[in-house]
Amino acid sequence: MKRFISAILVTIIALISLSGCLGKGGDYVAEIGNTKISRGEFMVYLIEQKKNFEEQGGSDIWEADFDGVSAIEVAKQNALDSITMVKSAVKQTDSLGIKLDEKDISDIDNQTKSLMSEFSSEELTELSLDYDKIHSILEESALQSKVYDYVTSNYVVNSDEMNKYIEEYKKKNAGEFNTYTVQELFVQGDVEGSNQNYTKAQDAYNKIKNGADFSSVAKEISPDLDTNSKTLDIILYGEDVLQAIYKTAKGNVTFISATDGYYIFKVNDIAPTDNADKIKELENQYTESKKQQIYQAQIKQWSGNTSVKKNEDVWNSITSF
Repeated sequence: MKRFISAILVTIIALISLSGCLGKGGDYVAEIGNTKISRGEFMVYLIEQKKNFEEQGGSDIWEADFDGVSAIEVAKQNALDSITMVKSAVKQTDSLGIKLDEKDISDIDNQTKSLMSEFSSEELTELSLDYDKIHSILEESALQSKVYDYVTSNYVVNSDEMNKYIEEYKKKNAGEFNTYTVQELFVQGDVEGSNQNYTKAQDAYNKIKNGADFSSVAKEISPDLDTNSKTLDIILYGEDVLQAIYKTAKGNVTFISATDGYYIFKVNDIAPTDNADKIKELENQYTESKKQQIYQAQIKQWSGNTSVKKNEDVWNSITSF
């Protein structure tokens, strides 16, 4: 639970650091059942979404849209959904017999006091965050974590399904589990209206495919080219190029027409590599995704007909962060 609280604290610190850019915190953003969600509390969850989005798509993600909906609107909705999940989970704690023990409360007390000491009263007031509000956010987050553990405690991994998941990943990301030794010839893409380079590359590919020496053919096109076998560096190539290589058997040649030009690869060797850490990571990802499905289904059942109403004026005023 300490890790969970620490993650929330990092988010709150980031939020307060941005307080001058986010507007006043006193207005409520939404109402979940009879509970009003202040701007300050909402922004804690929105900043967490910001971190998640940028981990996946970088800072440019905010220029994108999803089925016509801007990234910021998707993030805001995700934040509201997260708060709804937390409130729904916390509401069940009494009936489940779940509560924070003395050590949990002591940890949250210390974390809250530490956080309060790092910022001025003006910074905290800007977002209507005080000791009680921060303490409450951390308490609810910790309780949700316990509810999650309770709901998912009986989950048993289906080994066959997990192994299938891992094998599908390995097939798509073969370069993470094998060392490919290749020879490469690259021909620059054609200018618009011409196919001269395509024809040159295709002719070279056909010669190599029919048994001609790779290096000899490649040097006819590019005399200074290093045609020695080398270990494939997967970070240098796009997904379309990599997938074509992964589908090529040892000893075979592949021709790839990519956005930047034409690639010819001969796969001279494919050597399996020990990637036990990655396998363990995939096992954990699979298990966590299944637990999340179970938990979200339970939360949906608990939340039932709980009303969620946005304060449209405040909601629409949050356009950046």
